[in-house]
Amino acid sequence: MMNTRFYLLIACVALIFVSCARKPLSVQGHYYAMEGYRPVVLPGTKTVAENPFPLSAYEKEKLLDSVAYVCRTYLEKYPDHNLDTWSKSDCEAYLRAKSTQIILQFQPDYYRAYAVPEIRRYGHDFMGPYFLLTYYYDRTKEATGSPLDLKFKVELVHVAINAGDAQGRYLSLPILNVDDGSAGSVDNIRIGLYVDRKWIPYPYMIWNKDFDWDSIVLFE
Repeated sequence: MMNTRFYLLIACVALIFVSCARKPLSVQGHYYAMEGYRPVVLPGTKTVAENPFPLSAYEKEKLLDSVAYVCRTYLEKYPDHNLDTWSKSDCEAYLRAKSTQIILQFQPDYYRAYAVPEIRRYGHDFMGPYFLLTYYYDRTKEATGSPLDLKFKVELVHVAINAGDAQGRYLSLPILNVDDGSAGSVDNIRIGLYVDRKWIPYPYMIWNKDFDWDSIVLFE
């Protein structure tokens, strides 16, 4: 009986090994665990990298204080907090400050002083209308590792903010194509920003420039 179990175990291990070995390099996972960050498993096309624009704790807090002041100023000016009733200039100024606040709170490695977001308003869904701010890399200032860097603007981070109450809806990292863990919940974003200080950020990730990009089809 023991011999039978032993051989079954060996067979299972061998099957797992063969299955993993047959996976193309692009989908084989690489595990990254860094102190202060949540562990991630990335395919060969992506890698964890050093943030070229790191902030000191003092710089981060100073920026947070600054954007928090801007947000408070506009929220006091418009007590209804409905962004659709604000002037365009005030609305966009608030959106830039609020999105910066969310990035610094959740994923500070993705903050870029040089980046000016593209702002778009989207209509009603089950949570109501919202503004989406898309920040892009500047390839003249840093490398993304993407083979498409010279052809397209590479997205850095997305932040969605509700039109109806001026509060954050979600943050997402295009490199992962996932939300930041709050599943798009406004309540979770509020808890993360103002109450829950246990949020563990993702590490800074870029496309892997050393990957054999000729081995995969980027476009059909």
